[in-house]
Amino acid sequence: MGLYTVLGQPLAEDFEKIAQIKGIELHASKRARDISFYYQHPLDQPEIAAGDEPLTQPPQVPVLDNALVFGMIEGRPEVHAQAVVYDPQDGEHAQPFEANGSTAERLAIVASLSEARVLSGEQTPEDAAIALLRGGAEVVIVKCGMLGAVLATSDQPPTWIRAFPTDLVWKIGSGDVFSAAFAHAWLRERAPALEAAWFASRSVAEYVRTRRERFSDQDLIRLRQEAAAAARPRGRPLVNPKPVYLAGPFFSTAQTWLIEEVRAALMDAGMQVFSPIHDIGEGPAHEVAPADLQAIDQAGLVLALLDGLDAGTLFEVGYARAQGIPVVGIAECVDEPQLTMLLGSGCIIRDDLCSGIYEACWQLICDD
Repeated sequence: MGLYTVLGQPLAEDFEKIAQIKGIELHASKRARDISFYYQHPLDQPEIAAGDEPLTQPPQVPVLDNALVFGMIEGRPEVHAQAVVYDPQDGEHAQPFEANGSTAERLAIVASLSEARVLSGEQTPEDAAIALLRGGAEVVIVKCGMLGAVLATSDQPPTWIRAFPTDLVWKIGSGDVFSAAFAHAWLRERAPALEAAWFASRSVAEYVRTRRERFSDQDLIRLRQEAAAAARPRGRPLVNPKPVYLAGPFFSTAQTWLIEEVRAALMDAGMQVFSPIHDIGEGPAHEVAPADLQAIDQAGLVLALLDGLDAGTLFEVGYARAQGIPVVGIAECVDEPQLTMLLGSGCIIRDDLCSGIYEACWQLICDD
């Protein structure tokens, strides 16, 4: 197994040791600085520190049988292979696989929805997948976050691959794991694209739950079996049209920042959101409280930010449960004994921001 990449001088020695331990044949061009990504939380848009160093000449890659190719800020190597899985990586700046002269006899594109939109000029994941097939790919997968992914092949119309919900979600690196797992199944094991895509989805669930970098042979057997049990063509997941009621304090800069971050993450996932501070605002209690309670009555779910145990938020949670409305709570800094009434009344509590947001969205997704 060979890895062709670009390394910054400060971490080059560490990467070389890791490659040696893992049995990876490393071929790397060098640049003066490493490129780093900083996330305030796993759903954040990262700050990228690349410096003003010019693009590095990427390493020369021989003609290959199979290749997993990622987009690279430093400059993507030109690749010529019989079969390629290509993950553009670059969001709104995504480039087609052949943009740098690369070629493949068989090409599978695994792209995020934003990347697929740029590459295809289409907006829906289904239309984007079909357009990319027409451009020469044999397989196209458009990843759509919590909803799962759309798969289209040259001989099969678009079908949805479901996400596998987990209690814990560590999102950073999950897209890379999906591409790697799909490549393993499609390239190495010669699995059909539908089977490989379901295996990739199940592998991602295992990664985001455990953050493990490597699976044992027994793990792989189990993941294949669980993926195969779910693998069949499916339509677009149905999402409850009722909004998420975002309950949480907004009386300080930190609290307001958190409300903004969670609201943006929910909206980015395609959810309707009712946020009291945004949709009602501040005002006298006799006006604000009835408006808030009416909004809870119309919500599909309450997502409660529980750190600090704000009185208003706890009241909203209790009211929602009395009305039979589901509640997901995010409590990163609250001891479990303080959550007794919430847990005992059927609230789902997560102690991690990303996991709580994912749980709220999954609760509103109806499987077919």
